[in-house]
Amino acid sequence: MSGLSQQLEVLQRIAAFSAQLRSHQLAPWEIRDYSARTICSTCGREVTVYTSLLQPDIGGDALSEDCGETAVEAA
Repeated sequence: MSGLSQQLEVLQRIAAFSAQLRSHQLAPWEIRDYSARTICSTCGREVTVYTSLLQPDIGGDALSEDCGETAVEAA
């Protein structure tokens, strides 16, 4: 396993953990050469991770917003 593929795997785990803290249920990851993307199967919010030798990145609204299902239940 190359350094970048290991980095991608670690970034996916971090992103999944963070999204699950906001009650998201993530679909399987779509993996590309230097990135991976998934969506919440409940609300459709997404998470994307990018590998880089200089600056890897994790982004997406599933990391900053609660799952829509949770928001409905709380109301």
